[in-house]
Amino acid sequence: MTQKNDKSEKKRRDVKIEFIVPPVPQLPEKKISESQEIQLDIIAKTNFNFFNGRKIAEWLRANHKMWRAVLLPLNFISLRDMDDGHWHADTLYVYPEDGWGFELEEIMREQFQADEVSWIGGTTAAEMLGTSEVEDKSYVLLEAWWD
Repeated sequence: MTQKNDKSEKKRRDVKIEFIVPPVPQLPEKKISESQEIQLDIIAKTNFNFFNGRKIAEWLRANHKMWRAVLLPLNFISLRDMDDGHWHADTLYVYPEDGWGFELEEIMREQFQADEVSWIGGTTAAEMLGTSEVEDKSYVLLEAWWD
């Protein structure tokens, strides 16, 4: 009887338990639209003070999953100096993907040294985006400003 128990114990010890973890489903990679690529090119060519447009544009391209759209709008001073090759823009607007807003805020502050970072929400964001779908949200558009 002990011989039989010894054999069954050996069999149990020979068994290796394996855990199979199914692969994490990958979301399809988001493609950056042609109009957004143009805006990223503009961002990449804009540099002043701590605003390093090339670095910011590279980071944005590499982390497209975190944002829906980005914009570095001009102001009218640009008309005065554009002939000399100057692009006067100091505020970057980021429309984040859900769940990424606060991480983007931290990155703008710490990694890209924005002088001021704030959120535009509610009615103001709805008017800026031309929609009524954001009426009750406080954190809709991230605004990063460099002096």
